[in-house]
Amino acid sequence: MTNFLRQPAVKFLLIGVLSYSVWLIIYYFLIKEYTNWDYYLDYSIVFSSHEIFGLFGVNSLIDVESDHVVLYLNEANKIGVWVGDDCNGFKLFSIFAIFIIAFPGYWRTKLWFILLGMVFIQIANIIRVMSLLMIYDSHPTFLDFNHKYTFTIFVYSIIFSLWLWWAKKYGHVKKN
Repeated sequence: MTNFLRQPAVKFLLIGVLSYSVWLIIYYFLIKEYTNWDYYLDYSIVFSSHEIFGLFGVNSLIDVESDHVVLYLNEANKIGVWVGDDCNGFKLFSIFAIFIIAFPGYWRTKLWFILLGMVFIQIANIIRVMSLLMIYDSHPTFLDFNHKYTFTIFVYSIIFSLWLWWAKKYGHVKKN
């Protein structure tokens, strides 16, 4: 049994599953319950999108609706994208980080790579929100498809590419 647990794939899966389980408990019972981290992440995505639109001369408006932050492109007809806890990338950050933590490698490299990955994921989310808003403005019937499929594939492809980059360049498996 101990030889089985020492196999790299088994060790990776055990660390990953245990870490994700602990993360879920911490997220739902502490972070979500007692902090505003989700809101601040929602707002940072919308604010960044708003600022980038401004750089290109596109007017947008930020509004807070209950537990969502909304980015409107046009105040008159209220074309907007709502960013909430399920869309802010917080859970994606954790999945990404847990993969890197569970994979063999040096801790110092893991830490900076996790931070770099979170920056890439945040940028991808900003691009996603801006694109969805432009799609909603020009072709509203395409919004649902792009929200559910196109940008889900877009963001997860970036995460997978980062994982692959990590595994090939920085991850190492100790050979006995």
